This record gives sequence, C-alpha cells and structure tokens, in this order.
Amino acid sequence: MMEKEMGDQKSIQREEIHLTDPQRTEIYSCAREVRNNTLDEICPALFDVVLDSAQGRLKNELGHVIFHLQKNERLNTRIGLEKLLEAGLKVSPEKTFRILESAGGESKELAEKIRNIL
Repeated sequence: MMEKEMGDQKSIQREEIHLTDPQRTEIYSCAREVRNNTLDEICPALFDVVLDSAQGRLKNELGHVIFHLQKNERLNTRIGLEKLLEAGLKVSPEKTFRILESAGGESKELAEKIRNIL
C-alpha cells in the first residue's frame, strides 16, 4: 500500500483491491441504483481501464463474464457495471475511482459509496 499526498488530502492507493463477499454484494447493490444514461457514460471508460490494465489478472471467471458481456453488447447494463467495477478495483483502483469521480453527479456519489464500503 502506498500513500500519496494530493493537495490537502491524503489518499491511500493500492495495487489492487480484493473484495470480500459482503463488500461485493454492497457494491453490486449500489451499482443497481445507477441510471441508464450514467451506465452509457461510465461503462465504456471502465472497460478501457480493465482492458488496458488487466495484464493477465482477469484470466478467470470474471474476465470471461466481461468478455461475454462485451461480445453480446451488454456491457452498458447494471450487470456490466457490477462486473466492470469489480474488475476495475482489482486491476486499477486509482483509475477506476478517477473515472467515477470525473463523470460527476451520480457517478461521483457511487465512488463515495464504494470508498465507504471499502
């Protein structure tokens, strides 16, 4: 775990985050509340992060699910968001949070909820 100073805020950055089952369930619950227009905005960006950062770390069931969703053009769904959030937190939490926070509004609220869960 590395600590970095960011202005007046101190943020803790990790290489990857391993979710417990209760954390995963809570994050999925938060993702289900996101509106469709927000899904269309953040899912493609999260997919890019996962794709760019995976480096073999998602050669598991989660990676197969994301590939299947993408192949069937179902990434911009609530299930797609759930899986992309889980994968993003695993491969690049910093970029995942940056995307959520930069999208603003509902996405920023989602980022805060996830931080509180973790």
